[in-house]
Formats: sequence, C-alpha cells, structure tokens
Amino acid sequence: MKRLLCALWLGAGLLQAQTSPLTFYIHDTSGATPDTPLSSSYAFANTPAGSSTSIVIRAVNSSANTIYWVNAFVAESASSFVVNSNFSITGQFVNTPLAPSGSLLFTINFAPTTRGSTTGYLRATYQIQQGSCSFTSGTNPCPSSTATASTLTGAGTDPQLVLSYQPASGSPVILQPSSSTPFDFGDVSTSSSAIVTFILANRTSGALPTLTIKLQTTQFFASAFRLDTSALPSSIAGNSSATFTVTFAPGQLGVTDPSTALIVGALTYPLKGTGIVVADIDALDISYTDVTPGSPSFGKITRPQAATAIQFDQLVAGGATSSVLSFEVANPASSYNAVAVSPLRVSGAGFGISGAPTEPISIAPGKSIKFTLTFATAASGTYTGSLSIGTRQFVLQGLTVISPFPSFSLQLSAQPLTSQQQANLSIQFSAPAAIAGIGTLTMKFTPSVANVADDPAIAFLATNGRQLSIDLAAGSQTATYKGQSAIGFQTGTTAGTLTFTMEFVNTAPYSQSFTISPATVHITSATAVRQNPNLVVTINGYDNTYSTGQLSFTFYDLTGKVIAPITVNAATSFQQYFFTNNTAGGAFALQASFPVQGDVTQVGSVAIGLTNSLGPTNTTQTFQ
Repeated sequence: MKRLLCALWLGAGLLQAQTSPLTFYIHDTSGATPDTPLSSSYAFANTPAGSSTSIVIRAVNSSANTIYWVNAFVAESASSFVVNSNFSITGQFVNTPLAPSGSLLFTINFAPTTRGSTTGYLRATYQIQQGSCSFTSGTNPCPSSTATASTLTGAGTDPQLVLSYQPASGSPVILQPSSSTPFDFGDVSTSSSAIVTFILANRTSGALPTLTIKLQTTQFFASAFRLDTSALPSSIAGNSSATFTVTFAPGQLGVTDPSTALIVGALTYPLKGTGIVVADIDALDISYTDVTPGSPSFGKITRPQAATAIQFDQLVAGGATSSVLSFEVANPASSYNAVAVSPLRVSGAGFGISGAPTEPISIAPGKSIKFTLTFATAASGTYTGSLSIGTRQFVLQGLTVISPFPSFSLQLSAQPLTSQQQANLSIQFSAPAAIAGIGTLTMKFTPSVANVADDPAIAFLATNGRQLSIDLAAGSQTATYKGQSAIGFQTGTTAGTLTFTMEFVNTAPYSQSFTISPATVHITSATAVRQNPNLVVTINGYDNTYSTGQLSFTFYDLTGKVIAPITVNAATSFQQYFFTNNTAGGAFALQASFPVQGDVTQVGSVAIGLTNSLGPTNTTQTFQ
C-alpha cells in the first residue's frame, strides 16, 4: 500500500478535457443570410487602430445533454485564460443553462490599439449534465471544461483619427497609445500649472464623429489633471483637425497620479507629471479632514490637487447643518526657511474660514497651522469659491438642494456582513413623509483584494442588479421596493466594503458603508468518490481573499490508518483562476484525481485542507 497514491491532477474549476458539446456559427442579425459555421480560424478585416470590427456568434448546444454556459472569452493562447486585450466579447448571457439544441448570441469585437497583426483564441467554459449532477451547487457538481472554438486573427492599420500634441515650439508630435512611457507634463511648481494642447486629426476625406475623450484614474484621490473639451466639435471634417487641452496643476510634491490616462475612444494614453518646489511655499504640505458630523466621508484625510475642486458635502436648503473641513498646512522639518502664507483668504458666497492665525502668517520648519473652512447657505444652488494660501490656489465647490422629506437612515437585518450571505436592507425615516416620493437606491462594492475590480455576485436579489427604484408613500416612515420594506441583497464571495446610497429628488444623498471582512476558505460542499482506478475528490467553496495556496490530502484506509499524506502548492493555479477572466468572484470548484495502484476499495476516507492568508480550513470525507 506504500505506492497507493502516486499521482495528482489538479484543476481549479476545470476537469479533464472532453469533446466539446458546443457548435459555433457566424450569425447575421438582419436575417438576410443563414448562419454559417465558424471555421477553426477566422480573419477579421483590417481595422484602424482605435476603431473596431465585430461579428455576432451563435453558440449552439449540439449535444444530447443540457449544458451550463459559463462564459466565452478571447485568450492569448489556445490553453490560456489570459484575455487578449485586442479582442472583447459583449452581449453574452453568462451562467446560462442551454437545453439540447438551445443557443445564445454574443459579439466578438476586434479593436486593435496599435498597428500590426495579432492572434486570439475564442474559448468557452461550460458544464455538462451527467446523471444527477448539479450545475451550481450540491455534493455532485457537473463536470466542467473549457473548449477552444476558433483561432482569431486581425491586423491593426493606421488610425483614422490621430492624436498628437503641440509642443512649445516646432511641429505637432504624434502620440502612440498604450505606451509604456507615459506622456510627461514635466516638473511643475505646486503654485503653478502646465497646459498641453492635444490635436485630434482626421486623416480621411470624409467627416468622422469625434471620439469620446475622458481622463481616467484608478486612484482614490483628487486628480492633478483637468480636461477641457469645450472646443471640440461633434464631428471632425475630412483632412482637418480639432483641439482640446489637458492642464496639469499639482497641489502636492512628487510624481502625481501615476495611474492617470487620457482615454480617446478605445485608445489609452498614460499621463504623468511631477510637482516640485520652485519657491519656499511650494514645499508646504496641505491636507484637510472632513469633520462634518454624519458625513459619509467623516474623518477622511485628503491632500488636495490644484486641478480638482475641493468638494464640500451636499447640503439641504433650510436645514441647520453645514459642511466643515479642517485644514492643516505644514512646513516640513527639512525646510531651511520659515514660509509666509499670507494672504490666507477664502472667497465665494457660502464659504467661510475660522480659526486661522492672525496675519501676517509665517510657518517655521517643522511647524504647521490649522484652520477650518465651512460651507453653509440657505438658498439652493451650486456654489463656487476659492482658497488662497499665499500663492497656492484651490477651487471650492458646494451644492445645496431642497428636500421635501424627513431625514432617514439605512438598517441591515444582519451585521457584521459575511461573504455568501443574503441579508435585508430597510430605509427608515425619522418622521412620516408629508408627500409621496420616488428615489434611487444604489449599491457600490469596493474590494479589499488587490487587483480585483469587482464581484459580480454582489447584487440586489430582486433584479440581480445594483440599482433599484424606491417608493415612499405619503404618511409613511418606511420606503419600499414594489411594496416590500425588506430589500434583499447578496454579499458575493469577495472581501471589501459595501456602500449603499439613497437619493431622492432635491434631497442630499445619504450613504452608509458596511465591511465584508476577510475570512478563511469556506467549503460549501465536498465529495470523495472511488472511480477505479482513481480516487476523485471534488470541492466547491469560496475564498474571499483570493489567496488560497496550500492544499493537503491525507488518505486513510478502512481501519482509520494513515496511508499517505500529500501536499500541493496550488497558489499559481488559484491565482490564474481568480485573476483571469473571472466572473465568479472568490467562488471555485476544484477536482483532484489520484490514480491508484492497488485496490481502491481499501481507501476509506480523506482529510482535506485548504489554506489561505487567514489560515487553514479542513474537512474529512468518506469515499463512496
């Protein structure tokens, strides 16, 4: 029995390969031509960089069994789960059962970002019904596989709309999208700014619609960049151009917003700039804290940038509240000189300053001053002001709205929240509403797992979405969704922060956040089956930290004696599963197969261990 367990095959969410039950067709949505089989290789038409070419695919279940369509994606290779960024799939219904001969449609988009040829591989993940297995849960999960349907090729050609910038002298310089070297605004004083004019040129003979242009950043702080597209027309005539500007106005020292990018249509142009010291005042470290009681951002510390307005909390006209920010201006201990910060002024209706030192103001090295800014006004509307700290300038913004409703709060049926949980949210008002109203309840999820953008399983139960229209009846103190005061939602399988925001027309929005804490791996089901000559262990569960690494399997004979312990470092497999085209959050299905030399009926049970960054989780299963 020493060599009873001699090999291990492991796949996170995948089982051994089998013939695909899916057949793929190119579909004409107009109905003018019949579907044609998608060949093993398909070539997209040459496509200008920044534009896209698409085909619609019909996937048909050509087997005699029901299958569970998980999703389709275009990968870097025929065995990869890494998505090729030049292709995307839209319009597909994921996690959908397909009966025999059933089908679904989706669109493959070829959108090259640069010139040159590229190759992608259309792959589809699915489960297939066999016997009494279950698609989504239970102790007998259906076998899963990923099939490669076709090799896709395409070539990016010169873009129709070309982006360039105008330097201080000389001719415009064409920019390359997705460059590893960001466009650099250079070194700019924190008391100054740099403006760059960008040119969008139409190199065709006919007019083209102007592309959508925006700034994008993944950082959660004020941006040092400001975009102005007010001079852009809705379309650009043939062989002509239009301009827009981006301003870099840092409020802090160092490389600013390293993740910021200029997005022009489907193309990305990374940006960067560096705030530097030119005069002594540039070295001052300026920050503020929201100290407004009840504010969703209460206690949050922000280091403002000159390009982005300092935003006060929204107020309700006629209320007794105000929005208050506490500022600190520090002269670093490394400075050689005291810094004069006069004048220290606030301008603009609705904005006020208090607690500031008497002028003239000078801050010695290693010292700081503090003061408070307040936004308070009775009339509804948008307000703009400015804060001057010597030559350092910041824009102030505030908004006051009219509210016909009493104050309200959000209450949960269960706290603290955990992963894979269903709970109810209720909206309670402090007094009966004088009039009826309709509002919008939204849910936002911020993962605490690095490099994870979202968890699609987090949603309201009623719609499987994250936004609901909420009703408030006159005389009621509880809002409802379709007559129900308990609004159900599910928490998914990723650690992070869940924020609910309730908004009524002309009413300040109210937000409240709840934490879904990291936890050890949770096993929802596990089975151990003898499939001569193999022992097959199947585990379904979730890891809301996405950090599962070490697996252990300890086998026992029928008398309870240990046969063999096996440990596996599965960190790479789990990382690929969790971070490549994942639509299931932290949920996973794992099957380990152990070839046996000997009598499989002599193996009685297996102790299974899974370890993530929070520690181990164990379960023991008897072989069936």
